[in-house]
Parts: sequence; C-alpha cells; structure tokens
Amino acid sequence: MTGSAQCPHIEFAFQVNVARFEDDTIKQADITGKCVNCGQPLVFFCDLPMGVSWTHPTLSVDAQELRLPVLVLGDEVDQKKPRPSFSVRTS
Repeated sequence: MTGSAQCPHIEFAFQVNVARFEDDTIKQADITGKCVNCGQPLVFFCDLPMGVSWTHPTLSVDAQELRLPVLVLGDEVDQKKPRPSFSVRTS
C-alpha cells in the first residue's frame, strides 16, 4: 500500500539505535518509527528542543528522531565532566 491518505496507520515499527561517545557511561538512544503498511515515517509530536543533550531528551530537526540520554542501572555519572551538546533555534 502506498500513499498516506489510503493507509489506516494501525501498525508501527520502531527502531532504537544506541550511540556511545568518548567511552562515556551516558549513552544516547535514538528512536525512529514508521507505519508498517505504507512506510511513512512517524514524527514525534512533542515540545522538545532540537539538538543533542546529555541531560534531557531532544528531537532531530525533522522531528523524526527522538534522542534520549540513557545509562545502565548502577552506573555513576561524573557530573563535572564536560560533554558535547548542541541545540537548534528556530525563528
């Protein structure tokens, strides 16, 4: 089935990729989703900043990727260690 208007969008598939930067205890889970029937990507409809952060969830610029900081239960985070991040402002 092709075309978003013809599809009822009732089955979805999600993919989670985990990124690790600089051998850090904090990882980033990048979540994307799509309709199984027509392949249309899902957009995360939430009020989150665009960019990458080690302290809070963010979105990709097209809102098709949700980025979440994660760590293994029991791991400790060095709060003083500088970590790269960026944000995108819209006007």
